[in-house]
Amino acid sequence: MIEELIRVRGIGPTAAERLMNAGVKSIEEIAQSKAEELAWIKGIGMVSAKNIIQNAKELLNLEKGIQKVLNSIKENFSKSCPKCGGDMNERLIILGPERRLRANQCVLCKFYLPK
Repeated sequence: MIEELIRVRGIGPTAAERLMNAGVKSIEEIAQSKAEELAWIKGIGMVSAKNIIQNAKELLNLEKGIQKVLNSIKENFSKSCPKCGGDMNERLIILGPERRLRANQCVLCKFYLPK
């Protein structure tokens, strides 16, 4: 959990541990905090708290943007083959008596893309 908090610019291992001890366990909690709530934690002043909150918000926005791009890529791959550009159809692959896998298969080159 400390590793997640360290991802925010301005938070090192010591500050992350102090935040965890104060009950702040996620980047979302930091982004939703008020500077006054974080400033009382040892080693974090009012200016640092404001910067940390802003950095947490920027990180969350960046990750949301990246997720949108990844979802778009995934959606496009499910419609057209990444290998040849042909149309993809959904198939059920039987791997064993109780193991089945849903995948998309290209109608042209037969390329499989797991879902």
